[in-house]
Amino acid sequence: MPPKKKQKLEKPTCLHTCNKTSFAKAFLPNYHQRLLDYIAIIHQLADHASHALKFYILSAPSFTVNEETIEAILYLLNKGEAWHPRKEAKKAWRDCLLPYVQRYCQIVGFVHPNLRGEQQSVNYLTASMMTNLKVNIQEHCMTMLLRYINLRLDVKGRKGQLPPKSDARKAFFTRLRYLKSVFLFDIVPESLDDLTAEESELLEEIWTLNLPFPDQDKPLAYLIAIDAMSFFPAYCRLSSLYEKHGFRRFSAIPLRRSLIQSNIRIDSKILYQHILCITQREAEAVEKVDLWLRVCNLRTKAFRSRCGMHFEGSITTDGTSVSVYLKHPEADKYGKRSGGKKSANMMEAEVKVQYVEKNLPACRAAENIVVIDPNKRDILYCQDSNGTTFRYTANQRAMETGSRRFAKRREAMKKKAGIDLIESRIPSHKTMNLMDFTRYLLVRRADWDRRKYFYSHPAHTRWKWHAFINRQKSESNLISNLRNKYGENFTIVMGDWSDAGQTARFQTSSKTKGWRTLFTTALIVFFLMNTRPHLFALAVHPLSLLRKASKNDLIQDLGGDMKASLDDALLESRYTVNLQYANDRAINVGWAL
Repeated sequence: MPPKKKQKLEKPTCLHTCNKTSFAKAFLPNYHQRLLDYIAIIHQLADHASHALKFYILSAPSFTVNEETIEAILYLLNKGEAWHPRKEAKKAWRDCLLPYVQRYCQIVGFVHPNLRGEQQSVNYLTASMMTNLKVNIQEHCMTMLLRYINLRLDVKGRKGQLPPKSDARKAFFTRLRYLKSVFLFDIVPESLDDLTAEESELLEEIWTLNLPFPDQDKPLAYLIAIDAMSFFPAYCRLSSLYEKHGFRRFSAIPLRRSLIQSNIRIDSKILYQHILCITQREAEAVEKVDLWLRVCNLRTKAFRSRCGMHFEGSITTDGTSVSVYLKHPEADKYGKRSGGKKSANMMEAEVKVQYVEKNLPACRAAENIVVIDPNKRDILYCQDSNGTTFRYTANQRAMETGSRRFAKRREAMKKKAGIDLIESRIPSHKTMNLMDFTRYLLVRRADWDRRKYFYSHPAHTRWKWHAFINRQKSESNLISNLRNKYGENFTIVMGDWSDAGQTARFQTSSKTKGWRTLFTTALIVFFLMNTRPHLFALAVHPLSLLRKASKNDLIQDLGGDMKASLDDALLESRYTVNLQYANDRAINVGWAL
């Protein structure tokens, strides 16, 4: 008989994970000081790089921000004029940025650390800063643009003057939708004569943003999602308009302002260059694990392999805690790029697949469905098909994690040391005016040493470490309590309607991202819902409830996809819904199967 073919194993669902341990347990004592010195230098570079980038943007007549810009700023902060790159492109960036970085260093009194072999560290910092910039634009650009239109047109004030459900109110919002479609170039009207003087002025302001439109057939939200950095100049100009009109400012350029030591990445290359202080030839002469054995206690539980994932030489640390990263052999190598840009339909489909209207068969087949309303006071308000409720409150989370206790201790320390008074005098960092930002830098510098000494106290990173441990315990207890309450097998449907429409198209609500990760890690089936709770009940559960409702009344607010799903479902059986009203929320849904 021919030998049986070896069955192809399915690709594991989890390819990366992270273990936490203490700094003292992870590293051998004789390398502690080198590690602390290195992470302090990198934290300092990251802090000043974000501020120097903003100083360059506000000072230069025109600017370009990409990976090369940030990389050059980091090299110049590290070595100053002593940085002499070989490539012509980097030489051009050096000549362009050197005057701005030198001026920044004079203002804040920054001394170049002259870290040798800094390339790997600069690469990590560059990637981190670029990610912060991109995510900031993707999550907030569309929201802030729409908010600016509302503020300039005084939508809130005018809405309050119109009677609810009146024809005048409906006409006002119809006009507002038309104006937004014109302002955002969704439609191009034949004439703009119908615009008032105020509306024409607003349209001209939006034109001055110079929003890039490489493809007129694609909506603005999609263009922001796939190519965020092309909108960065427009986003900065939008922030200036907020400041010009006296609206509440926002930070278009994220700054690292915390003086508490951040987590710094250390890989095998950084380990032998900065911690072991040996050459590349000496490092390559031995196995990689032997290098880590010289510095780390690899017998510590955090370094052990689990679920097919192994430690391959990457950690982050802030001098108090250590995150050890484990990777599966089938995981992609670091830095591997994905395919080309996704189409608008593909991106929208990836978002929609997480929502319940695309997963109605799975919901109908579920043993028990738990609907969760994310709120403010009750972080989670849960109710299942039998009406069993469960609350996870903000107060409970604060007590279990100790966040409130740690915050009070930090505030008491600040008051005792006079840091609270010092920080109250620091101007806003959100300004887009060069003179105001320079003033912010000067005031921040005045008591820099005193604030740095205060935040270098190990209590700050220790509280952060303890809060993380307590949060893990709290979330573990939450999962256990949910399973005790609703059984081992249940499906969670969480609403994101409290996001108030702030999540742009082609993106998933960041409000529920942490919960999605938590429940998915716990192997709990999880879907999102952006429609009314009773509409979901109608789509999933058959008629055996307390009150009947007509199909038209219940589906009048649905979109096309959900309506089609309901039409198919209602052909098979009739549906209804039981509404229960709670005194501290709008609607909670109870089902009797």
